[in-house]
Amino acid sequence: MRTPLYVHIPYCLKKCGYCDFFSKPSDSVPSEYVSAVSRQVEYLAREFCVEEWKSVYIGGGSPSLLSAKNLELLCESIKAAATISANCEWTIEMNPGSISRELLGAADACGINRLSVGIQCKNQKVLDAIGRSATVAQIKEAAELLKKIWPHEWSADLIAGLPFQTKEDIARDIDFIDRNGANHISLYSLTLEEGTPLAKKIESGQIPYDEEAAEELWLYGRDLLEGRGFMQYEVSNFARPGFESKHNSAYWAQESYLGAGAGAAGTIYALPEGWRYTNVLDAAEYIKFWSEEGGANQEASQNQNVRAALGFPCQLEALDQDTQEFEYLMMNLRTRRGASAAEYKARYSKDLAARLGFARDKNCLQAQDAGRKPKGFTDQKGAAAWLERTERDGDAFYAMTREGLLFLNKFLEEL
Repeated sequence: MRTPLYVHIPYCLKKCGYCDFFSKPSDSVPSEYVSAVSRQVEYLAREFCVEEWKSVYIGGGSPSLLSAKNLELLCESIKAAATISANCEWTIEMNPGSISRELLGAADACGINRLSVGIQCKNQKVLDAIGRSATVAQIKEAAELLKKIWPHEWSADLIAGLPFQTKEDIARDIDFIDRNGANHISLYSLTLEEGTPLAKKIESGQIPYDEEAAEELWLYGRDLLEGRGFMQYEVSNFARPGFESKHNSAYWAQESYLGAGAGAAGTIYALPEGWRYTNVLDAAEYIKFWSEEGGANQEASQNQNVRAALGFPCQLEALDQDTQEFEYLMMNLRTRRGASAAEYKARYSKDLAARLGFARDKNCLQAQDAGRKPKGFTDQKGAAAWLERTERDGDAFYAMTREGLLFLNKFLEEL
């Protein structure tokens, strides 16, 4: 098996005001957790006959809270479990406030060749409003350090539509990241998750917020990025040609992958039934199980039944053919590449044009009435275009239009 690997480090200095992901406040990553993850990686590689890691992504949380020594131990365990592919993209997420020369040196020595840096915004008033731990000064220092000593690629995360954020902030932040050498930028639109501190403050009126203005900020940022040569290859991801994320692209292409760490997920796509597991959302319980007295000493299961094979605490979800088929559409339509008719036919024995409601004699799928018509864009005939078809290498690809991507969720609901 040749597969991507995701490793979750749930620890972070503090939870940001907008975040509803599983995380645990801490100023460091316990060595016991690193040992536990290493044991699960070994177990997964053995259990699923992994010969090669196609890509590796260490996310969080804040993986940059790992000490240099623990990062080395973690990476060595990953390399010991299976071969690293020759062109493996190995990414680690880093918070600007915890980037150091020592950690960057350790990452380089371990074989990590890509960083994902969570900048979000370079305006202190905005950072304070959303509860970010990194300061503007730390963001500047981190970028300078990357430019001086980091020999590989790095990507930056930005969020558009934050409280108190302006177009000037978006333009300055994109320029800052571009000038400091990033060839990939993830531009997310703020999602107000129910129950988060930021959502509560906005609902109570403590922090002013204009949803329409927030949407305009994202559109403004998208246009600026494209003007600088960053291609939108997925809903929220922009890259110069050749610098797209290989690991994340595997998710969008519906490739199977494995996940290690508390809260990490893994998915195996197979017909007629696939499955997805999510590791226990409790770091202490996770460490306890994967201790020397726990799961690490289990022999690899010889039972081919998937449920019997997963000998560790997790939630298990069965993925029937209809679920996998819809996930194929949901993930592939996130990308500008789109969904392949030939691939869809081979996997699900269905006609993609018919599934999408696409007339064979047309090159774009149009909204049929004013209620469905997305505001602000039309095709040459004045009808809103959701989706377009292109022919490449003897195959038909169906992709959301540039503006249609803004209405992807609505389109998927209709499907």
